[in-house]
Amino acid sequence: MDDVLSALLSVDAPSGFEEPVRLVLKKMLEDRVDFLKTDNIGNIVATKQGVSDKSILLVAHMDEVGFMVQHVYEDGFLKVVPLGGWDERILPDMEVKILANTPVYGVVASTSPHITNESERSQAVRVDSLYVDTGFSRKELVDEGVVTGVPIVPCATVRERADLVMSKALDDRAGCRNLVKLAETLTDSKLTIHYVATVQEEVGCRGASVIANTIKADYGVVLEATVAADQPGLPEEKRPARMGEGAALTVMDRSLVADPRLTAVFREAAKKNSIPYQIKKPAYGGTDGGALHLASQGIPFTAVSVPCRYIHSSHSIMSSKDADSVVRLVESGIRLLE
Repeated sequence: MDDVLSALLSVDAPSGFEEPVRLVLKKMLEDRVDFLKTDNIGNIVATKQGVSDKSILLVAHMDEVGFMVQHVYEDGFLKVVPLGGWDERILPDMEVKILANTPVYGVVASTSPHITNESERSQAVRVDSLYVDTGFSRKELVDEGVVTGVPIVPCATVRERADLVMSKALDDRAGCRNLVKLAETLTDSKLTIHYVATVQEEVGCRGASVIANTIKADYGVVLEATVAADQPGLPEEKRPARMGEGAALTVMDRSLVADPRLTAVFREAAKKNSIPYQIKKPAYGGTDGGALHLASQGIPFTAVSVPCRYIHSSHSIMSSKDADSVVRLVESGIRLLE
């Protein structure tokens, strides 16, 4: 794992609370662009001016899925609401970090199997029925700054083996890493490149909606992490992508039908440069491209993603080789667009 991804994974940034990632990214991008700003909602826009009259948006989102404190009970239990989409099946017994004045750790409370019946044990518990247990009293929590509105993230230990990385928040820190790597690589591009890091993607692509109103471009590429479902028991048609088989090129998802001209450009780039890639099976997921391709008079858009197993969980897995394939593919495609 390179230093860029390591730094991005070392901070917490659920939707609406992206400042820690924003600070890391700004420091990494500021010396590689001609102009950098943070807009009123918190998006980063870093522009490298080219000699061509054409421009391209490269977009990754800074936020990760998490929770927010809804209520603190007298006995210290916390009622929470989700920030982003969670699979309710995986939540009970998850360790979480409450981002108060100093971090407070807790666990998503679950009912012991000793006091539940067979029917109860076979059903997923709804998010609105879950609580976080910290072991503290309400007074102790309030003294630590744990009050309504405080964000929460899952706990995870970053682990590496060979080219594999396991961590929370690879969706979309993997894309943010690729954004930085492309800024390092595309120093001499003829296109004007807008490196954009958005906020609040996981709660409705809100940062991207602001960008759509403020920046015009001729092309756009979303840098994402997508579902790698190469696991036992799933038929091939239900596997959007496979880990270890290169960059995942989107042709369609729930938010976007990729522009066929861009699809052709990236496929040609992959062929000419022997870059491993795969076509992501439609029509799973959605990205900031859903909001951005509707900007102004319309922007041809696609998404190029790192396949990750178990995204939107406390531990997802990716291959750094796949991430490098994304960088190579996007760079090579941009060279063809120049």
